[in-house]
Amino acid sequence: MRFVVHTPPPPLARFVSQLWYYATPELPHVLERVLPSGAVNLLINIAEDELRWYDDPTAPTGVAAAGGAPSPARCHRLRGIAVCGAHAEHITIDTAEQREIIGAEFTPGGAFPFFGPDVEALGGAHVSLEAIWGREADLVRERVLEAKSPEARLRALESALAVRLLRPRAPPARDPAVDFALAAFADPSRACTVADVTGQLGMSAKRFIRSFTEQVGLTPKRYCRVRRFQQVISAIERGERVSWAGVAAACGYYDQAHFIHDFRAFAGLTPTEYVARRRERNHVRLDG
Repeated sequence: MRFVVHTPPPPLARFVSQLWYYATPELPHVLERVLPSGAVNLLINIAEDELRWYDDPTAPTGVAAAGGAPSPARCHRLRGIAVCGAHAEHITIDTAEQREIIGAEFTPGGAFPFFGPDVEALGGAHVSLEAIWGREADLVRERVLEAKSPEARLRALESALAVRLLRPRAPPARDPAVDFALAAFADPSRACTVADVTGQLGMSAKRFIRSFTEQVGLTPKRYCRVRRFQQVISAIERGERVSWAGVAAACGYYDQAHFIHDFRAFAGLTPTEYVARRRERNHVRLDG
């Protein structure tokens, strides 16, 4: 397996948190959940001109059908370069179909200069980049495929995004109120609520929610819930033993029932089920 991460330089770094390349030898057909992060991602399948994802299976970490391949009836398909909008639910992929993928993860609100008002429509959706950029989408994929190494492919994608960022464009600059809100929500010492932010901005809740959703792709409340969920996932990843009450308190949930409800909404599993599946998956990888 090869995984390469590249942080772009300014001014692109303000809008794109990372570019990444992933390649792995052939794997068995296993359905795996991708948890919500609240970020918009641009994805390019290098191995084939198609991206696929699946409806939630009843056995998310197991083989989905006889013979190993996921059931075609549950499969959704797009061309090999697409945008995965900010989402607040998990999605399911087949690990065998991720042989060679390159992508760009946008910062919160960072996708707006590249996709304009489409960012809101992208929320919770997968959309072919061709539907937004037209023929330019195919040209970007072609340039990435022509590059001979992972690093060269990352540079090709970085260059395409930089050109798109710097050209004259119709979408206006990001609303400063959204920048203020994102900074407030990211600061754990402030523990700001949506009401706190609108009060500090001196604007109506309706106007703020409208602007935030248009530029981030999630409502402020849902965005904050996803961020809190990601804090929980990070806490789980750091520790061998997990005190659910401690994690719930540290991540701002008012009680354990609230924590479990939110976790199940985003992961489709209870926290205990998630940890058990994670341990099982890691055990299989170590044995393999």
